[in-house]
Amino acid sequence: MILRRTDGSVILAAYSCIFNCNDALEAEIHALMQGMALAIQHSELPVIVRSDSSEALLALKGDNLSRSTYGHLVAEIQFLMGEREFIPSKIKRDQNRVAD
Repeated sequence: MILRRTDGSVILAAYSCIFNCNDALEAEIHALMQGMALAIQHSELPVIVRSDSSEALLALKGDNLSRSTYGHLVAEIQFLMGEREFIPSKIKRDQNRVAD
């Protein structure tokens, strides 16, 4: 996860391990949730959430995963979204790189 200012400079970079993960979608939802929590702690500005996972970004907007095994994660993300303006943004997979 990388938290950047509007000019692109890095505020915070972090990573974490998920020891039990069923699939890539669960990993992406965990990363979104943790990144959003860090953004709330370290910035007062609206947050642009970028991901290459269309399905994970859809979870931010609706309740399509609310009854799935990831429902508790989606509920946590939607709770975090109530505290700040979050703008979901879909990026291409090759743009999802941290080596800038």
